[in-house]
Amino acid sequence: MELDGTGIWIIAMCFGAFMVGIYSWSRFDEPSYDSQSEYFARYKPRFSTSHARYARAKWAYVGAIIVIYVAFTLVPELFSAVSGIEASEAKGKGSFPLAVALAIITLQNVPGLKDLERRVRGMLHSVARIPECVRRTVAQMRTSPFNFKPNGKVSQTRKLGIEVQPEVLDRLILEDDVLHAWYSIGSLLCSLSENNRGRTGIDLLFFDYYKDELDSIAAKHVALAGLVREHLTECLRPDSAVGAESNDSATFREIRDLRDRLYTFIACGVHSSVESDAGNLEIIKKLGFAITPSDVGHRSIVGPLAGLSFIALVTLSIFTGYSADLFNRHVLAALPPDWTGKLGLPKETLGLYAWTGSVAVFYFMAILGTLVLRNSRVARRQWFDLDNLDRERPILRYITPTLVGTALGCMTLLIIASIGGPAFKAASVTEVGYALLRALAQTAPWFPLATVIAVIAVTLSDSRLSDGGFWRGALRRSLYGAAVMALVGFLTSQLNFSTGIFAAGEVPKEVSRAGDYVSLYIAGQIALLVGVLCVIVQVAELYTDRSRSFAGKYIDAVTRQGPIFGVFFDPSGKATLFDAREGNSGSAPVLCRGRWQQFPEGTAVKWDSEAAADHCKAGDFGLISSYGDSLIYEGYTDHFAGSADFVAQVRLRSSVASTVRPTPIILRSVTSDAAGSQHQPAGTTPALTA
Repeated sequence: MELDGTGIWIIAMCFGAFMVGIYSWSRFDEPSYDSQSEYFARYKPRFSTSHARYARAKWAYVGAIIVIYVAFTLVPELFSAVSGIEASEAKGKGSFPLAVALAIITLQNVPGLKDLERRVRGMLHSVARIPECVRRTVAQMRTSPFNFKPNGKVSQTRKLGIEVQPEVLDRLILEDDVLHAWYSIGSLLCSLSENNRGRTGIDLLFFDYYKDELDSIAAKHVALAGLVREHLTECLRPDSAVGAESNDSATFREIRDLRDRLYTFIACGVHSSVESDAGNLEIIKKLGFAITPSDVGHRSIVGPLAGLSFIALVTLSIFTGYSADLFNRHVLAALPPDWTGKLGLPKETLGLYAWTGSVAVFYFMAILGTLVLRNSRVARRQWFDLDNLDRERPILRYITPTLVGTALGCMTLLIIASIGGPAFKAASVTEVGYALLRALAQTAPWFPLATVIAVIAVTLSDSRLSDGGFWRGALRRSLYGAAVMALVGFLTSQLNFSTGIFAAGEVPKEVSRAGDYVSLYIAGQIALLVGVLCVIVQVAELYTDRSRSFAGKYIDAVTRQGPIFGVFFDPSGKATLFDAREGNSGSAPVLCRGRWQQFPEGTAVKWDSEAAADHCKAGDFGLISSYGDSLIYEGYTDHFAGSADFVAQVRLRSSVASTVRPTPIILRSVTSDAAGSQHQPAGTTPALTA
């Protein structure tokens, strides 16, 4: 069977798409970040998050590159001005799709375009929480108590060659950071040895892939045994102050860096072995970390948003389909037969419901793209300015999420039009090569709606939501959003009619009047649908906001030595820090006071440290945020920036005086050196170090 020019061209286009897809598939696993001071930069991005998140982001990246390739291939007019080849001539050449594929692959390595591609890849890495998942898991392990196995401590002590009474050794490991870090590293290496790693739950292929890194960590641990032996000998002296200088010593800095390196190895291994974040906790607990899930944590807005949107779509489709049928029968049916089907509304009942559903999907994808990128910025604490506790809108940061939401919504509408969705004209067999160009001409007038709904979604998400008067405020904001969208929809419809079907020839007066009615009807349908979506966005945001609220609650900051201090969050916005070692907060001495505000990033606290600078150990600023299945308290000096100066585990109290089996959260004391590593500042009380 002999192929004609069109058949050869289609085969060439498919082969070009395969080339672009394979290249993009491998390129996505290249790091998009430059953090040589952090150990996760040694690992591939696919080891920095769960399989599910990584797969979604990877398919989105590959799909976006292939869509760009197909767009350039199906619209050769874009290249005709540059190449000098007529569009019709390029369309008939089978080599043209291959040339486009090679151009896309080659241009991704040009310096300017390479940076642009890296930003797109980095944005999708951010959506997949790469490398944020590793950072959070390392922080979770670093600030969690560690359960030593008796045999593990004996084997590590044997390496030091010192005889120590078990009860004395237990006390020293608990109180001294150098010994605790070195013994925990040794215990973890024992659990990760070839004989035991099969029981950890970490994929064995990960160990094979990074065998040299694990061997290097083990060799470094053995090399530090001499320094640890000297330190242990010093701690055993009767006049020694255990742990007093350990946090500022060169020995501790070396062991701390090795511990972080091992924790990063474990975090990447854990994430590479689970389908979702739900399995992370079990693997970490098997290794010896005492982590208890928290009842208060960060919940994603995507689940509630998708669920409520689906319910609303099913409900609204019945009403909109019925109203569209009435509109067809009472308005469009009176038009001349040759004009009835030109105004864009489907006539069949099934087509009416499909039209409603496609419009809802168009808006939902624009909202979803906007909020997913916003939430990825929130996870990296790059959204609100936490220092002022005022929740001022970051207007300039709205630009990128809005553009992403617009692009996703427009791409969705373009796909619907390309396959001949409701209210769009499908391309004929002879026009397959120009399907995208035809779809673009039909959908381009409606693209501004994606931009407007994206701006409305991100604006509503940053609104101040409160229990008191929530529904009144939510309905008011939803009406504003629906009115704006209705106005834009009406103007867009009028523009579409005036430049489209009404542009050629004389239009009968009754047809022109019917066009105005159609524009008003479309505006009304848009207002109804967008109003419901606006309510859903605010309800989903309120749901996630309530799940992480500490208003009216007590928390205790806990290290491995026990509770250190507690915090009470008054609903009025005042925070009180008291001595948790007294047990009952009602009689415990107050260390300092401050103000708190809830942000999507977490609960931020600004302490009034001037009144009691010597007693307030939680820093000038504090932030409680979700790290996986636990919560982390991080204290900062001067402002929220860089590495935390103070981090600790905490427990959520069930009552004012209760300290019985509360839920662990986290606290630790760290600072940053020039290389970006973390250590406790000199002079910090050892008991406050996790």
